[in-house]
Amino acid sequence: MDAELWIPIIAIVCAVGLPVVLGIVACYQTIKSRHEERMAMIDKGFILEEPEKKANRYPALRNGIVMIGLAFGLIVGIFVYPMMPAVEEWLNLAIPTMAILFAGIAFVVYFFVSRNIQLKERQEDNK
Repeated sequence: MDAELWIPIIAIVCAVGLPVVLGIVACYQTIKSRHEERMAMIDKGFILEEPEKKANRYPALRNGIVMIGLAFGLIVGIFVYPMMPAVEEWLNLAIPTMAILFAGIAFVVYFFVSRNIQLKERQEDNK
């Protein structure tokens, strides 16, 4: 085979294959070391307690607020779009930028709303 053909093949394998293989090896080593640590603790007689995971108790509220934020961002982006300067690089960014901005604002609003709901629930539980 011609040497010029091997150069792009090796470049693609190294650029794509090497990071994938390294990621798989890193994940395997992490899982293996955690397993060995747990087995050693069990052999020594320690009781392993799983950390308590807090589940999202309000997924519908989060999804609703984010969808409202995205819709509001799209509407604002559509109104801002004609006012954008006629620079070709920036012309098509008004609508997605506003959608992302208002989605982020919606996540912040969701955080404060869910925190207030959880605080009220804790106060009711303490009574």
